[in-house]
Amino acid sequence: MSGPQYLFGELVHLEALVRFVFSHLATWLFFMVLLFNFVRTSISNSTDNAKQAASDTFILSLVMLLSYASAIPVDYLYRLTEATSLLYPKTFYLVLDLITIWILFHFFKMNSGVGKICKRYLLIALSANSLLFFLAQLDLFLMYEGYKELKPWWFWTLFSFAINTFDLIMVLVLVIQKDSLGWYKLSEKIKGAESRP
Repeated sequence: MSGPQYLFGELVHLEALVRFVFSHLATWLFFMVLLFNFVRTSISNSTDNAKQAASDTFILSLVMLLSYASAIPVDYLYRLTEATSLLYPKTFYLVLDLITIWILFHFFKMNSGVGKICKRYLLIALSANSLLFFLAQLDLFLMYEGYKELKPWWFWTLFSFAINTFDLIMVLVLVIQKDSLGWYKLSEKIKGAESRP
């Protein structure tokens, strides 16, 4: 199925369209999570804690959707051009993740236990993604400068699986709203150990 195809009488390049849609699958999942959490806020909950938890996860879902959706126009414009950039491939996503971490950390205080768990998971997963984007960009830079060979190696497979796994973890924690991996409990233990004299 290579080359142009006709869809509803219009000429479209399906391969490019499919590649674009799959590259932004996480954005679509965050949109579905936002809708799911919006329904949770709309349902009348019996307690104030449940209402606060629903509100916190809705706000976090909105922040994550806006973060991931803001990459779509830049990515689309980049794909339209023939130019390649040494800085673009991973640096843009690195900067976007760091900005999202900064916004979550400084501007959103969660008042419910569920909100605190979800926020911690988002911060940890976004930090891991940022590290992976930095290492990938560093690898591309070293290849471009000639310090290493331009050939596939195990890091690129790890990068692909890890980025998608952390995105899936962020989506799932906003739906399940539980500390299923123990990251929150572990981070609280570490925080408690650091505060001891």
